[in-house]
Amino acid sequence: MPQSKAGILGNFNPFDSYPSLILGAIIVIVLGLLTANFFAKRNQQIGSGEKVSLSQEEQIKTQGGDYVVVAGDSLSIISQKIYGSEEFWPVLARTNNLVNPNVIYAGNKLTLPAKEKVQEAKAQMTTTSYKVVEGDTLFLIAEKLYGDGSTWPTLAKANNVSYLPNGNPLIFAGSTLVVPR
Repeated sequence: MPQSKAGILGNFNPFDSYPSLILGAIIVIVLGLLTANFFAKRNQQIGSGEKVSLSQEEQIKTQGGDYVVVAGDSLSIISQKIYGSEEFWPVLARTNNLVNPNVIYAGNKLTLPAKEKVQEAKAQMTTTSYKVVEGDTLFLIAEKLYGDGSTWPTLAKANNVSYLPNGNPLIFAGSTLVVPR
């Protein structure tokens, strides 16, 4: 039995379903416009140079952030890579509470401060004297200078600090303390 055209396509008549045809056309047009808009905006961003993404190292340098140690890294190499100088490795060791700064492993995540903060920390770490301001305690000063408030007895001993009857150390605003390193 030969099949007629009606048999192959069934009783399909494209004009029977105008709403479906119109809806399909609208969907195709909307998708086309969205695609064109996407590529137009993408080309504008690439061409205009307004949205230049910083490398991870530049971003850490300006804003601080996490750094994943790679094979061959040391704190001085990381300091050189990020800050342009090896001199900040002690700050990296202190910031990350490293017991032995000579031992770091590939894959470890280190927190690196922004360059401005690392310079401030370096200055504090190399300070040999400290001017006491109102509200300071030896604990707070030790926390600022050493990163650990429990080292306040070192400051007390180096400065021959007097103690109050209740056992608290006595320091005065305006006085200058010697900071041992």
